[in-house]
Amino acid sequence: MNRSIFAGKLRVFKTLAASMTLLALLTAPAAPTWAEAKAETAQQLKEVRDVIQKVHLSGISAADLQADTIEGLIRKLDDPYTEYFDEARWNEFQNSLELNYAGIGMRLGQDEGGFIAVEVFEGSPSVTAGLRRGDYIIAVGGSPTAGMRIDEVTGLIRGAEGTEISIRVKRGDQQLDLTVKRKQIHLPVVSGGMMEGGIGYLNVDSFSEEADEQFAAMLDVLKKAKAKGLVIDLRDNPGGLLETAKHIAEQFISDGVLIHTRDKFGVDEPLYIRSGQSVSFPVIVLVNENSASASEVLTAALQDYHKAAAVGKKTYGKGSVQSLYPLPSGGVLKVTVQEYLSPDKRVVNKVGLMPDIETEGTVPQLLTGLRQAGLNDIRLEADKHSYKVGGFEFFDADLPTITDAGHLYMPARVLAASVGEQLVWNESLHAVEIGQGSAKHLFSDGTGFRNEKGTGFIELSRFKEQYPQIEWTNDAEKTVLTVKGKEM
Repeated sequence: MNRSIFAGKLRVFKTLAASMTLLALLTAPAAPTWAEAKAETAQQLKEVRDVIQKVHLSGISAADLQADTIEGLIRKLDDPYTEYFDEARWNEFQNSLELNYAGIGMRLGQDEGGFIAVEVFEGSPSVTAGLRRGDYIIAVGGSPTAGMRIDEVTGLIRGAEGTEISIRVKRGDQQLDLTVKRKQIHLPVVSGGMMEGGIGYLNVDSFSEEADEQFAAMLDVLKKAKAKGLVIDLRDNPGGLLETAKHIAEQFISDGVLIHTRDKFGVDEPLYIRSGQSVSFPVIVLVNENSASASEVLTAALQDYHKAAAVGKKTYGKGSVQSLYPLPSGGVLKVTVQEYLSPDKRVVNKVGLMPDIETEGTVPQLLTGLRQAGLNDIRLEADKHSYKVGGFEFFDADLPTITDAGHLYMPARVLAASVGEQLVWNESLHAVEIGQGSAKHLFSDGTGFRNEKGTGFIELSRFKEQYPQIEWTNDAEKTVLTVKGKEM
């Protein structure tokens, strides 16, 4: 039995991107067998060649599919999504889909002081060992971290489950030596809840097997709490099980086609939604250039059925379908077998999806999405290593501020999004325009605007002259911006 999936490789910290299962093949594939010898056999090579010739979307001929190794066969396809998994890579693939890894349960950041624990996961080995948020990691396994890249430090920290690693931390004026025992860490694939102001926020990191159930349960809580709107965050989500994407789409779409699929013969086999539900509040989907596969399937369907608007940047453009084939002689082959189109037959592959509201920047995208979902009042807290919006803390971006001669500056795009306005760069005037029509305001060098290393900042007192609904406080620990918004 084969298992059809969508997959891609998008983010370094999500080693392998997730997969998607087609509706017609809901059961897991037969348990793969693993050849005792590490070297591939002639039988495995034959099995790989036979599967590719039979199902690959390209329809490649036998004459063009000749090579002495599995890797050589796959190279002939010029297809980054067709892959062969041995046992180790298969386990890695599965763990990637479920967001599992062996580590210590800490989120690492970097600032002028070095590598810092910006978040320590509750119940993790880090907590057990005594690691605290704000500790600086100055050595791992006896190796000083000074001069390392952040990926080198995380590489040292991660390791085999059950093994121990020594970590030296700096806490204030103290240096402490901690011993942490690694274990399997399972990150939640769906997180969020009700923000201040009555807007629901649900972040989907992967369309894993359990994500649809988690999503439905959390959405039900939001409905019962009378949510006024919902933001679904699919940014940097590389994909997941298609059945999961279908079940999430069923929360918003009653009936219809989820996707159209085309095989190498051009046959269209639509995947249908039946007996779905709907919501009565506005829904916004956040996407960016790393939103792919299942993320694009869900976004395209919600757009085509006018069930949600998308905010952010054009998506990745991963519109092909893969199937998993466990090989009798050992291993698993993932093969591209179809291309998919949106319900309105929009092409996704190598094209991507355009958002309804194009917005740059992690924080501006979130603020714009919340505004569009119906949030009127904004409270944004900018800390050194995180930021808070609506009472939720985020670690996915820095939110820089500048203090100069007693004047406080914040990023122009953040300020524009906080008041619910779009920003446009005016090249001829070297200034930013915020707002539209008669309500458009220009900020230039003489009116509070400055450019720092490619990022535009606006001085808050000058911004308040045009947008009196903003207030702020600022100290050494954090900046708090509050905005009384207009009714949407």
